[in-house]
Amino acid sequence: MDNKEIIKNMPFMSPLTSRMDASKEKGFTENFEVVSATTMVNHDTGMEYQPTDATIVDHYRFEGVSDPGDNNILYLIETSDGIKGTLVAPYGSDCPAHVADFVAKIPQMDKLHAGISPDTKNAQTPLDVTDPSNTTSAG
Repeated sequence: MDNKEIIKNMPFMSPLTSRMDASKEKGFTENFEVVSATTMVNHDTGMEYQPTDATIVDHYRFEGVSDPGDNNILYLIETSDGIKGTLVAPYGSDCPAHVADFVAKIPQMDKLHAGISPDTKNAQTPLDVTDPSNTTSAG
């Protein structure tokens, strides 16, 4: 069987699904759902979390090719009790207000840039990521 035949017979997997699978391999195995502006639930365990109990470790945005309704964002979240999981939400005008409010209240986002977590609490200007030892903002 040649490569074209193999690819043709493979099931389609969206980039979102692929990223979720990769996230599970990194230990983000739980599935979170935001049920109100102040509560996120892990349905597998029944645990509830407030925005202050969560840290966004990373996030990925996906845009639909032809349908703006396919715009989603995948958050990799770690909770204060060490639970790692994912939260998938629409973004833009399709995002429910309670989800947007909850995510906006999460106090910290640790998305890495060139191996450095930026200062998200006091940052005024971007970090110079050319030097990994540089942890102060330019200016």
